[in-house]
Amino acid sequence: MVLIFTNKLSSRKQYIFKHIFKRLLEIPFDFTSDLSEFIAHEGPKFSYGKKPLGDEFFIWSYGLLNEVGIDDHKIEVHKWGQLPIFFKAPDRSDLPFDVFAASFYLLTRYEEYLPQVKDSLGRFTASASIAAQHHFLEVPLLDLWVNRLGEELEKRFDITLPRKRETQIITAFETASIFQYKNRAIVPVIHSLYENLRQLRLRKLFRQIGVHLRLTKDPYDVYDIILRIYRESIAKLPKRLKYSRRVLFLFHLGDYNYIDNGVSYRSRIHRELIKHISDYVEIGLRFSYANGENKITNETERYESITNRPLSKTMTAFSKISMPGHYKQLVDMDTIEDYSMGYTNIPGYRASTSHSFYFYDLDYEVQTPLRVYPYALHYRSIEHFMLNGQQAIIDKLLKYAHSVTGNFIVIFDNAQLDLKKRSHIYTIIKNY
Repeated sequence: MVLIFTNKLSSRKQYIFKHIFKRLLEIPFDFTSDLSEFIAHEGPKFSYGKKPLGDEFFIWSYGLLNEVGIDDHKIEVHKWGQLPIFFKAPDRSDLPFDVFAASFYLLTRYEEYLPQVKDSLGRFTASASIAAQHHFLEVPLLDLWVNRLGEELEKRFDITLPRKRETQIITAFETASIFQYKNRAIVPVIHSLYENLRQLRLRKLFRQIGVHLRLTKDPYDVYDIILRIYRESIAKLPKRLKYSRRVLFLFHLGDYNYIDNGVSYRSRIHRELIKHISDYVEIGLRFSYANGENKITNETERYESITNRPLSKTMTAFSKISMPGHYKQLVDMDTIEDYSMGYTNIPGYRASTSHSFYFYDLDYEVQTPLRVYPYALHYRSIEHFMLNGQQAIIDKLLKYAHSVTGNFIVIFDNAQLDLKKRSHIYTIIKNY
């Protein structure tokens, strides 16, 4: 057990120390403010504060974890070997920065609570993040910090920490509409035909007519192909690795509007398809673009009515999460896992971690039961590259995930799965 001496125990400290020591390093720990207990402890230990007690292993505290509420902290980035760091420590510290405060800042998305200019969809932009500004967006920096912390503890106390298992690879499909043309309402069908004719998009026009006349298959109707690829990839894996591959479909069940204009949730075929896919892989709910409290409640009820199971996995359209409002609504709905943490237009780790983590509400200073699964990339952000370019980006992100034995999550939009598009998506799915 690692014993940590600190004068003041706060909710923030309990949250970040539990995440780092229990979930990432997988070693027990405890706090003490009793000096005699700290001195008597014979196992690994260190003090965390403004000044060391003596010559013990000491990590300097920046002070963020003793605060309450939001303040605009000045972030100055330095280097720890090859790793960027901030909240730099004075000379007398066995780590050159406050790893716990910096990890808390990234994990809670502290910067997303601050005043900001949002994009056209009302989202926090990648370019506004310190990760993008200081060129570590593609790096699970928090995980690498924790690995280095573990190495320092092993070296100082001559111990061997447990090693985590294999990387978990999750392929998720954001299903805004189960079909492109099939089973649509009459008004959007007529509008789509008119627009294709008006703009002389004859190939799309003839293809749409073919689908409506049942002469050809709908472009999005590739679910059996995806399931077959998944089964084949699982079959090739050694038995001990089969658990580390997951496929997740997130279905849209919202009301019709100019953005969310897919097949109606009332469609019998829609409901049967959801049940069919749930027999083979995990499923969840993709919330609407306009995801207010009433819509979240209604869509959750629709999902549970169709599947006859409680909702446990969600994401929001276009990763439109506004901290902390959307996550607070999910906590109120008893959602367990959310997969919205990422940027749809640029690859990288939005929270600087590849591991899942519990949402910490900075407004109420409390850890919630909601578990956030950050994705490494949305395929939309790389689909315009050639196959070699796409593969290079995925390989780089996956290499980092492997190095910290975290999760590697890629989100695909079913609109990208059209077999007649000039797309490398199936090659990508098969390869990684």
